Amino acid sequence: MEIYSEEELKRQKARKKRAKIAMAAVSGAALIVCVVLFCVVTPLNEKTCRAAAIVIASAAACFDVYVCGYVLPYIRPDQFGKQPGSKAGKVARNILRQLLLYLLCIILSAIFTTFIFNRITDTVPEKKVSVFAEVRSVKSAELEMALDRDLPEGIKMVKVRTFDYDLFGFAGSSGADIFIVEESRAEEYMEHFAPAAEFLEPRDIFKYYMHDGEPYGVLIHSGAVGGASEYFAYEDGKDYYMFFGNASAHPGTDGAASYVADQLLKMK
Repeated sequence: MEIYSEEELKRQKARKKRAKIAMAAVSGAALIVCVVLFCVVTPLNEKTCRAAAIVIASAAACFDVYVCGYVLPYIRPDQFGKQPGSKAGKVARNILRQLLLYLLCIILSAIFTTFIFNRITDTVPEKKVSVFAEVRSVKSAELEMALDRDLPEGIKMVKVRTFDYDLFGFAGSSGADIFIVEESRAEEYMEHFAPAAEFLEPRDIFKYYMHDGEPYGVLIHSGAVGGASEYFAYEDGKDYYMFFGNASAHPGTDGAASYVADQLLKMK
């Protein structure tokens, strides 16, 4: 084992102290930036904030792992054999030695920050109205911002997603409040729907989708025009109907689901 002189030990102690200060500074700065991102996140900037937080948290975690592995110990692995090469080369070799550990740090940082963002940007079914649309795409952030401007009492947000989001059971389609479905596909999902009269008062202007002689859906898009066409990528020439979930947390003609549905029907 290599023996260090007293002078070298003093230098290493000073180096350890600087390393600890650097770890505290980097970790503290990363925490502050992430907290700021958590506070300023909106539907419009959510993806950017998520990505930034993951990168920052991952970088801070990897920095701490490197310092703990190769700076704080008195006998550093790279000292053995007095390997030639630049300082950058030594750092690169040290990183490669623990590459799997760094990858683990990145994965855990991504999971943790994503969990926090999910807690901030989503809520329990009782405090939100969920809209699922069977369309190619939807401008979710823009539509959520528009609907969030005037929410019923007790509702914190509206979440708008395509059916692809629920493909692997991420949200539980049976618990959604509102469905927007192309007419020819409606029967496939009928088991999730409730009669329209349970949510909307009958109106002469409504064109209904009938099932077993009872109105279930309300026409929201016909041909090339219809509700919220600015946000939903409807297929031209097809009719889309709005349905209500039979497991909705906001039933009734005076409930939050009814209110949001009325707003969608009024949108261009």
